[in-house]
Amino acid sequence: MKVVFGFGMGVDSAAILVEWLDNPASRTFALKDLIVVIAQTGDEWLETAHLVEAYIFPLLHQHSIRTIQVARASNSQRDGIVILDDTTRPTTCYIQGAYRLSDEMVEVATVPQTGGIRKCSLKAKGWALDTLIADLTGGESFVHIIGFEVDELTRMMRDMPLGLPGRIPFYPLTEWGWDRAFCEDVLWKKFKVQWIKSACVECPYALASRAGLARTLPRYIASPYEAFKTLTMEYLAVAANPRQGLIGGAQLFDALLDFEGGPSLLADFQEHLNCMPWAIYDVRRAFRAKTDDMMKPANAVRSMTRIATGDRADMVRLLDYMVTHHLPSGVRYENGRHQRVWIHERNIYYPCPEQAFVTGPALAIDKVNDSFAEAWEAALKGPSQLSFV
Repeated sequence: MKVVFGFGMGVDSAAILVEWLDNPASRTFALKDLIVVIAQTGDEWLETAHLVEAYIFPLLHQHSIRTIQVARASNSQRDGIVILDDTTRPTTCYIQGAYRLSDEMVEVATVPQTGGIRKCSLKAKGWALDTLIADLTGGESFVHIIGFEVDELTRMMRDMPLGLPGRIPFYPLTEWGWDRAFCEDVLWKKFKVQWIKSACVECPYALASRAGLARTLPRYIASPYEAFKTLTMEYLAVAANPRQGLIGGAQLFDALLDFEGGPSLLADFQEHLNCMPWAIYDVRRAFRAKTDDMMKPANAVRSMTRIATGDRADMVRLLDYMVTHHLPSGVRYENGRHQRVWIHERNIYYPCPEQAFVTGPALAIDKVNDSFAEAWEAALKGPSQLSFV
């Protein structure tokens, strides 16, 4: 029976591999039956790749353990997956992936969201791994190794019934009684390195707590490349919707502004933005009303289209010109960190329209929801008079 281990490249999964290879009595299978699978989102920290290549891949190579790296081919599941590497002698950690999660976020000018299920992880990692595993096992039963720690019993209980009857889940850390601190100690004793937390560089969950901020902000200061990629995503998302931000609606930009080394990094980030192609976008949202309360929105559909492209200075000047010569008098013009002209602002009653012309990096694609035209027309009309009866 195949034993499939989803190696997340973090502390827990690295500790499991070390224990299996150093202590054969800790496993009940032969290494020839083990397949290590890795989903690459395209946005993992470079430091993680270094740790994996320096310490884990040599062990897998030494024991000739089949290691497969996989990624999504595009933002559509119809395009399937891409096998980045399939070998018993792994050397390179292909963290660039094939289609990056950050590309998907930038194309629609948004950021990953916290709350509920981790949709970004399910799309960028879970689906790719499930597709690969289905191909590997061909419908036959297999053991699926999951690295839940001993204090993650709730997650384990939720995971246990998934994919049955062919999938047989197994949780080594829970069986061994290991928590994160113990895993970190195992890796320190083995490699004499402090293993960092694996995550996408733009992961909002890594920024959702004081402890997470304390771990992550210094990583941005130390790695401007990864900081700029994340800040660019957030900048464009906030341009399109000022209610967005990587820290539960608050902005990573502001967190770095108050962090040692942050102002210097942000000054360099502005230069980074200046070197990019820019656009003026027409961003519209049509808010529907809840059937029983016209003061609460049901949902919104969006249209985002480019109306001009050029360098940053040209786009700012053009927006100034539009405000002066072409737009209705009295429109509200925000000209600070972001340049935004409000044509329609959200009302307290729904349905209602929202529209702004904004400047930002020319990275988002034109995208209009299928139901937008009808919803926009209804939003422009506003609440029905019958709603007031």
